[in-house]
Amino acid sequence: MSAEDLRPSKEDLQFFAGHKDRQARIRKPDGKENIGEFWSLGPHESSRRRFLLWRVPDGHPMKMMYPFLKIPFLAFADETIEDDDKVLLPMIHSIMEDARKNMRHGR
Repeated sequence: MSAEDLRPSKEDLQFFAGHKDRQARIRKPDGKENIGEFWSLGPHESSRRRFLLWRVPDGHPMKMMYPFLKIPFLAFADETIEDDDKVLLPMIHSIMEDARKNMRHGR
């Protein structure tokens, strides 16, 4: 996975420009967008694929290099996830914490 693969699309940037109050969004991938990133998540139905997008907060160490992160995510088969910061930010926080723990343990 390259850093370029996880950069937000033009549409994502437009969304955040038009919604200054939003810190996160969820959307389905466009066609085969970043399909390899989803393969790394194991066998699954393609209908479960989503991207979580996060506007990295000011002062965060990653902000200068990555002002936005695009995180591949699999929804449960019948799950509806609200496109709302109150729902998405805790999910993103949990994913980032899991990644940090895995990095510390060499996984």
